[in-house]
Amino acid sequence: MGQIELSYVLIEYNDPIVFYHYKGETELGFPEIKELTTCAETLSGGKPYLTFSDVRGDVKITPEGKRYLSDFKNLPLFRGAAALVDTKMKRVAANFFSHFEKKAYPFRAFTNQQKAIHWLRTLPLNK
Repeated sequence: MGQIELSYVLIEYNDPIVFYHYKGETELGFPEIKELTTCAETLSGGKPYLTFSDVRGDVKITPEGKRYLSDFKNLPLFRGAAALVDTKMKRVAANFFSHFEKKAYPFRAFTNQQKAIHWLRTLPLNK
């Protein structure tokens, strides 16, 4: 398992999942999203990967960050994401909005880390 620590996140890799453990309040804009993508590609050794993000703290994505994430060309090795949230209400809301946004990749929010990891491991890594 490899890892990279940045000022706002600890990133760990356990094939094929990249784990993001955010440190307190975090705002993810274009530069941070690009940096996170580069770290994930480095840790995965250039292989397709999935992501698990612990967003139980106060993690926000700026409009620029969302635009970058919405263009799948920016994420050539990324295959799906699970987010760990702290309440059932946030889980339901995130999954509801994700359903209507029609993401180019699978996404689900969970309140249980083990269930999130189990779900991620069911996703295909090939396009």
